[in-house]
Amino acid sequence: MFPHFVCPICERETPDGKLCENCLKLKIQPDFCEICGEHVSAESKICLECKEMNRIFDWHGSVLLYGEAVSRSVQKLKFAGAKYLAKDFAKLLAEKFVAENIDVDLVTFVPSTAKRIKQRGYNQAEEIAKNFCEIVNLPCVAVLDKIKDTAEQKELSRKDRLKNLIDSFAVKDAALVKGKNVLVIDDVFTTGSTMTACAKAMKKAKANKIYCLTVAKTKNIR
Repeated sequence: MFPHFVCPICERETPDGKLCENCLKLKIQPDFCEICGEHVSAESKICLECKEMNRIFDWHGSVLLYGEAVSRSVQKLKFAGAKYLAKDFAKLLAEKFVAENIDVDLVTFVPSTAKRIKQRGYNQAEEIAKNFCEIVNLPCVAVLDKIKDTAEQKELSRKDRLKNLIDSFAVKDAALVKGKNVLVIDDVFTTGSTMTACAKAMKKAKANKIYCLTVAKTKNIR
């Protein structure tokens, strides 16, 4: 008879289905690098690492700090069939997107291989992106293919992550992105190697600006 709302991260009951008081503390604060989302001093806009790396994408934003609670929630979406979480995550991303006032022509997502989709039943990034586009009224377009079945990134160093994803993504049709501003959605941002590889493929196809939006940002790894 009455709706039952819970926090999308810890699943405590809430009055509106938004983040509870405890999980609100996991939200990334305003002082962060405009490229990767890592915390920086108040007077800095870009962290030293991004200045040194000269990242290919133009901007990255993330909503939550990746930790035990967020990890459990993401893992449930990816491996336990909890597709309802894609809608909850999409709402968080939509709030961030509107607040940043970013101008994009279309939204896409980090693709998975057919093998990975068969194992999980769906691509979690695509599910988040589709729900996000329904909220912000933008087209969700499958721009990229993953053309190489790469090793799992989670056990790799920063250097090996970048090497692992070289030439692993390709644009389906250059006309989809040529001259356009594209927003790429994924669940977790760690080193930026995945977004870098995606951005490289789209920039090669003459995309204008590449913006990246993720649910959670991990601490930097070496």
